[in-house]
Amino acid sequence: MSAEPSPADRARVAELIGREPQGRYTIAARDDAGDPTVIRNEPFLADGTPMPTMFWLIGPDWVRRIGQLEAAGGVNAAERAVDPDELAAAHARYAALREAMIDDDHSGPRPSGGVGGTRTGVKCLHAHWAWHLAGGDDPVGRWIAQRIDKPAPAPFDGIQIDIGAEATRVNFPTGIHTTIAWGFATLTEAWFADHDPPHPASLTNALGVIDDHLDDVDREHPEFDQLVRAESGVAFGGTTIRSLARLELGRDDVPATVALERSAAEDVFRLVATESAADRAHNPGLPSQHVDAIVATCCVVLSVMRRYHLEHVMLRTDAADGR
Repeated sequence: MSAEPSPADRARVAELIGREPQGRYTIAARDDAGDPTVIRNEPFLADGTPMPTMFWLIGPDWVRRIGQLEAAGGVNAAERAVDPDELAAAHARYAALREAMIDDDHSGPRPSGGVGGTRTGVKCLHAHWAWHLAGGDDPVGRWIAQRIDKPAPAPFDGIQIDIGAEATRVNFPTGIHTTIAWGFATLTEAWFADHDPPHPASLTNALGVIDDHLDDVDREHPEFDQLVRAESGVAFGGTTIRSLARLELGRDDVPATVALERSAAEDVFRLVATESAADRAHNPGLPSQHVDAIVATCCVVLSVMRRYHLEHVMLRTDAADGR
């Protein structure tokens, strides 16, 4: 799920590609520091010209690395290695995603083809990798992932919030930390043990108790408010964060860092908060041990986003130790 880019996003995208994009787009993927790496284009440019490339790779490090792989014969190698039926199915999925964005009453030229406008085979590894980074089910993207060195994680200089079972730890970039005395297990026991699905009043109480503790953090650390709202932003870690990322992306295999937009966070929260535990257990992206804990996890994440009016946060699935 992606959302409208912020003014800062727009400025950064224009800087990365050397001009303002000619059509509407959203941010589809970010790196560990929150920098846009993939944009999702609408099917038509502002002048109505069809735009076949839905997912566009703009992260400079990834562009360089994929370019090196292409220069070494990667396009032909990928086409030889990937099952042609799987590749054809991927092109069809890509085309269907783009087609779903076009109004039913549209007349006139429209974009066609699969990944990057390709009908068959492999044309551009950049387009396949962009879709892969955005969560696409792409066999070429998986082939690339096995052969390309991933960029070293950028040092995160924002606030990292690690949601543990008993408590939530707030880590400052200066190295100090403070603790909120609620974690996914204690929130679940206190507010969600008596009703299945959770009672609306219990959800309100769980969100409220986190907000109350954020009041305490603000008083003890006056710089917290400014750091949370800074461009470097907020990243969440902890043992349940990978499950939240899986629900957001709709797949088990998630990257080390996932951008969670506010609208997507609200959607996931509504989903898990209104389902029974039995229904949540059928979600293939949700491990059985997190069926109950995911509701509390969403409460912590969403309480922070609502309080500080954050348009997006990062989910660090590589920081899932629940410090």
